[in-house]
Amino acid sequence: MMQGRRARWRALAATTVAALALTAAPGAVAAQGDDDGRDASDGFVNGTNDGRTATGTAATTIPGGPGRSAGGGGGDGGPNCTKSDGTGDYYWYEGLLYTTMEEQRTDIRPEEQRPGVYLHIHCGDEYVGFQFFPDGVQAPVDPVALARSVSITPPAPVLVTNPAAGDHLVEVEAWFWVENWEPVTAPPATAGNVTVNVSAEPTALVIDPGDGSPAFTCTGRPPAYDRSRPAEGQSSPCSYTYSRAGMFAATATLVYEVSFTSNVGVNEGLGTIEPTTTVDLAVREAQAIVVG
Repeated sequence: MMQGRRARWRALAATTVAALALTAAPGAVAAQGDDDGRDASDGFVNGTNDGRTATGTAATTIPGGPGRSAGGGGGDGGPNCTKSDGTGDYYWYEGLLYTTMEEQRTDIRPEEQRPGVYLHIHCGDEYVGFQFFPDGVQAPVDPVALARSVSITPPAPVLVTNPAAGDHLVEVEAWFWVENWEPVTAPPATAGNVTVNVSAEPTALVIDPGDGSPAFTCTGRPPAYDRSRPAEGQSSPCSYTYSRAGMFAATATLVYEVSFTSNVGVNEGLGTIEPTTTVDLAVREAQAIVVG
């Protein structure tokens, strides 16, 4: 009877891990209750099992989250495991998906009665196995997963133009810039012995003029137009000349490069965040005045 239950559990584990991997929601943390020996701070994965079917929601977990161990790869932050195809990757850990700690200790692994937690071990996208971690033996904390769990929301660009939004003219150069070209830094995040600092740095402004022409990218902070100086003495790489009159919705996208640093030597980029703002521009034909 015991062997039959173990066989069903192993088969269920294989199919459920595959199914949950397809619906994983990185950055979302779901904790089980106290019935399995864990509390909300563990950040493991919810799962239910009625003996025939299992359901659950996979989630990034800290500790035991996807990624590398602290100081892994000989302390240089490099890969700390090897996949079946020979490529290096990082260990990550997943909590109980479809059993409780009580079931593990009574029905599945009665030989293991020490205080601790069971974790699924992965190397990248490959499943390695299931292991018991006694109390005092902490699963490695992944700096990348910890950094990705940090919420950072750069503000949308405050777009300014010259001429003003309602005063543009056909064949007159329009300047674009933003007032809030500033880096954004989130409060430090710590899990175990790992601390990360996540920041977002503005690097480019993308302008869609709104008249059907392609968007263009202005790398670096565009200069603001100085109305106290002669127009011929100023120039901007972030300007556009409208060739026809009309009302156009110009869209500005401020590109922030997100990255993090950590106290364990792992410092990486996390991609971009690109908030947008749309401004209605009135472009009119210049009226010539004839004096006769």
